Amino acid sequence: MDIAGNLREINSLNQRGGRMLTIIDLIDDGTVDPSTAGYLLACVSAGASFVTAAGPGGVGKSTLMACLLSFLPPGEVITTVTDPGAVPEPTEATCYLCHEVGSGSWYGYLWGGRAARFLALHRQARIAATLHADSDAEIREQLLGPGVGASEEDVAAIDLVLTMIRERGRRRISTIYEATPDDHATWEPVVKWDRIADSFEAEDSHLLPRLMDCTGEQAQTLAVSATEFIDDLLANDVRLLEEVLEAVPEFYADADPSMISGRD
Repeated sequence: MDIAGNLREINSLNQRGGRMLTIIDLIDDGTVDPSTAGYLLACVSAGASFVTAAGPGGVGKSTLMACLLSFLPPGEVITTVTDPGAVPEPTEATCYLCHEVGSGSWYGYLWGGRAARFLALHRQARIAATLHADSDAEIREQLLGPGVGASEEDVAAIDLVLTMIRERGRRRISTIYEATPDDHATWEPVVKWDRIADSFEAEDSHLLPRLMDCTGEQAQTLAVSATEFIDDLLANDVRLLEEVLEAVPEFYADADPSMISGRD
């Protein structure tokens, strides 16, 4: 992994000042729990493209994006896209990043046809983006609507959608959706936050077996290994972003190579 380059790209998402928060910070804050973090690590290791979303600003979608990007496999390079039309074919494993699908004029923001062309880059590599929306339906409407005008095929290539909420001072992942096995740009919820219990309720993942072409039992084995790795990070208080980036290759080194498919 180009740790220095990826560290720079991830830090460029920082909108709050100070150090970029990591998955350990989010677990400590209750934004996510260890088993859900392990599931997300397993999905990223399998090559998932992903979007993080929240309606209002300041909820933490960029921070959550940074945590997912810190899970990328060794050797996968993050490239922030500012002009999708000028992106060459990648010569190495690449994650194309859009800081936000939005109409602002800030670095890494894309809108209209530029955003649609960004989404089409899934044909070349993994893609990752943030946007303002509260639900999968709002994301679908925003990306397929006249503001962006992406194709249904390109929107359907987003494997994971994570929505966030801020409520009574708590920032939480509200729902995690997995893409359905078709080209209709629809997703199904697999993790939901329970407001009353302040806990995360999970269902079996169908995405991991599809991405890895494996059985549900094999996918569960990968998710368990990923959760154990997250537990180790917690036990060792691996908190700084550069420390997480240096530790993540250990997960990939210990994992069964046949379980880590990734994307070419």
